[in-house]
Amino acid sequence: MLKSNSIILHFNEMQAVYNGRDTVNAVSLDGMKLIVFTDSSSCSVCALSRMYFWNDLLGEIKYYDEKLKVYFIFSPLPKDLPSVRLSLSSLHFNQVVHLDTLGVFIDDNKHIPHHPDMHTFLLDEDNNVLLVGNPLENEKIEEMFWQIVEEKLGKRE
Repeated sequence: MLKSNSIILHFNEMQAVYNGRDTVNAVSLDGMKLIVFTDSSSCSVCALSRMYFWNDLLGEIKYYDEKLKVYFIFSPLPKDLPSVRLSLSSLHFNQVVHLDTLGVFIDDNKHIPHHPDMHTFLLDEDNNVLLVGNPLENEKIEEMFWQIVEEKLGKRE
């Protein structure tokens, strides 16, 4: 079960991209984390075209500053990498996207189910899974997400 395992994060082995350009991968793993993972079984370009759906939630999460961070990890097939990079350059998405071209995320976390519904999860400060599911796609998950965040970090204003 996913919630009984912690998640291993090796961002230093991934490429960091911001607005289509490679950037320094300066990641602090302190605090809570929301991980949004898209593997090669999903259409990476399709997922990237829907990134703007995250803007409202990202705006609310900013209230928590460094206590809660969101990490987008894409693990495209090598043949899809050029189109993924092209999509990233045209998105104007103001969030770093991590390209896991080596597949380290799934290699380090073999306990993650293959089903895409299980590829978004909230982690505590020790990378233990607190919640599984996409808060954008399920109202109950969103409710539970904010309940956990507010319980651990305080209420939003």
